[in-house]
Amino acid sequence: MFRLGNLSEDEVKRIMKFGITGVANTLIDIGVYSLLALVLEANVFFSQCCGFLAGMLNSYLVNRSWTFKSNHRFFSLQLVKFVITNLIVLALSLLLLKIFIDFFLWGKFLAKLAATAITLVVNFLINRLWVFNN
Repeated sequence: MFRLGNLSEDEVKRIMKFGITGVANTLIDIGVYSLLALVLEANVFFSQCCGFLAGMLNSYLVNRSWTFKSNHRFFSLQLVKFVITNLIVLALSLLLLKIFIDFFLWGKFLAKLAATAITLVVNFLINRLWVFNN
């Protein structure tokens, strides 16, 4: 069996699948955010919520069926945990946007990229250890 450090081959595959799914989620999130905030000039926090929620829906659908191969019903305690996790991560992302835009004076897009990089790590850890922990 292949091992990377203390990680089994299955765990390495799971991390890779989560990463691929995360890229897709991030592209959806940034696409919706950019359309609303940059093209339509909507409120940055409204745009963040819409983008995040679009990415979150994709994340749940793909991670439960492909990454973690969950056998739980769609509407289950797992979904509740997933929503709670993502609301926490959304709140963190809004706080980070506020800090990066108002205090660091970064542009909307750079602030979005930085907030996304930080919240990706937090999101994976909570999903792996709590939401999809079989």
